[in-house]
Amino acid sequence: MSFRRQMIHRSSASRTAINSRLQLSKGIKHRNDSRKCISSSIRQYCIILALGVVIGGVSNSTYMEYKIIDGKHLQTLDAKPGSGLRKNKTIVDVQPDEDHHNAVSHTSDDLKRTDNEKYIGEESKDNKNDTPNEINDEINSDLKNVKNVTNRVDVDNPDATAEDVNGSKINITDMKNAQVEVSAEEELIVGFQLLRTQSIPTTLTPDIMKTNFLSDHLKKRILVTGGAGFVGSHLVDKLMMEGHEVIVLDNFFTGQKRNIEHWIYHPNFSYIVHDVINPILLEVDQIYHLACPASPPHYQYNPIKTVKTSTQGTLNMLGLAKRVNARMLLASTSEIYGDPLQHPQSETYWGNVNTIGPRSCYDEGKRVAETMMYAFQGQEDVDVRVARIFNTFGPRMHPNDGRVVSNFIIQALQGLELTVYGDGKQSRSFQYVADLVEGLYSLMNGNYSLPINLGNPEEYTVERFANHIRNITKSKSEVKFLEASRDDPHQRKPDISTAKEKIQWEPRVSVDTGLELTIEYFQTVLKEQGKIVPTGSSASKPKNFS
Repeated sequence: MSFRRQMIHRSSASRTAINSRLQLSKGIKHRNDSRKCISSSIRQYCIILALGVVIGGVSNSTYMEYKIIDGKHLQTLDAKPGSGLRKNKTIVDVQPDEDHHNAVSHTSDDLKRTDNEKYIGEESKDNKNDTPNEINDEINSDLKNVKNVTNRVDVDNPDATAEDVNGSKINITDMKNAQVEVSAEEELIVGFQLLRTQSIPTTLTPDIMKTNFLSDHLKKRILVTGGAGFVGSHLVDKLMMEGHEVIVLDNFFTGQKRNIEHWIYHPNFSYIVHDVINPILLEVDQIYHLACPASPPHYQYNPIKTVKTSTQGTLNMLGLAKRVNARMLLASTSEIYGDPLQHPQSETYWGNVNTIGPRSCYDEGKRVAETMMYAFQGQEDVDVRVARIFNTFGPRMHPNDGRVVSNFIIQALQGLELTVYGDGKQSRSFQYVADLVEGLYSLMNGNYSLPINLGNPEEYTVERFANHIRNITKSKSEVKFLEASRDDPHQRKPDISTAKEKIQWEPRVSVDTGLELTIEYFQTVLKEQGKIVPTGSSASKPKNFS
């Protein structure tokens, strides 16, 4: 009987766990550069370790048999009733070596159990309380025993035999193969541990982000609605790096999975595809409510849905906050000021809004959302925060959101005309997304509960800004003036004195620095997509770039 089959008969939980992992590793092609390419093998790392260690060493109610089918799929052949695992369910794709295929392709008849035998992944009853760390210690001890056997025999003799830790005879050729696999298993452990401490580099988020470790009494479970969107995904980065547990709730109308894919395998991260206009039951400590289309073409595409998202969606989140006693922050907007008659705009200004215009679905929806926030604070004692966000830009902006920054950059990079709606004399203030995230975080964790403006007071006319981007990108594009959009504000500039005083916040990143990073991002998107058609001022459904 081969070494691998002998391992099936071991009775302790740790030996069962290592057997599962060795059994699985037969189906993995051992690459010499695997230590350098963790991201390319990351799915295999996670699932193999979860099957081999967690199921094998922790669960007392689960046992499975594995086989490779069609040369590349790892499949369960059986599962104990009540374990939640379905029969013949494909677990993970693997790339087996041809030499190893037959050694792993066991049928259920090959691995039938006697009273003294155990299935791969089954835990012994006397070790059912072992922690994952204790099991890993035992596994590492077994790995050393495997190596020690090969050190005590003539490994150059393919017919030589040795005794394993149980006294069973083992063929040295099998032992040498197993020793190579032990090295692969050690790399899997390293990969698994790495996933607990950082993000995975991706095409659009190549920088690795390290995560803090927080003890349970400091770690919060935080819900971010709209967390796969532009601002939401950057906020998720901040919260993950702080060491908190983050749940993203998004229906992916304007959000994109690629904005959060670098956290998919981190144990502190999870996401739920869900629309906030429907209630949801969760247990959380804080709620950042960002869900709602924010660019005019997108929120005008379905104005009724926009109103429902701002009203019914906010009502649902407030109900959740009340039930679990969570603090809730609403991402409101500078649009509640409408086309302002006061300049710059302070939080005490009540606004100048057309309640029946094309932008009113968003403007009035956010105004009602603010009303509900403070109604719940006064009547139900819900702890609330409100951020009035001014124009924001940065990486992960939706390429077709039709906003000034994204449109100008995309047009300039492709040599297209830069389209300005109106005479270009209307003014805007632009803040970089990293500054906004710091403001949201400070507001949530501060003691000030009234609305706060978050924006950059540096003001540009739209025409000046178009020429500025053209100069930065060294584009030869011309500026083209088109008919003004209806109800487009003539001026927009935040008074951030309250933010400075109450939460000690002000923007740190200059507009030029932010533009350089944003232009670099859109260059990557264009290289990937080949061509992007800018969105005009009229209502438009978001295009999927995932």
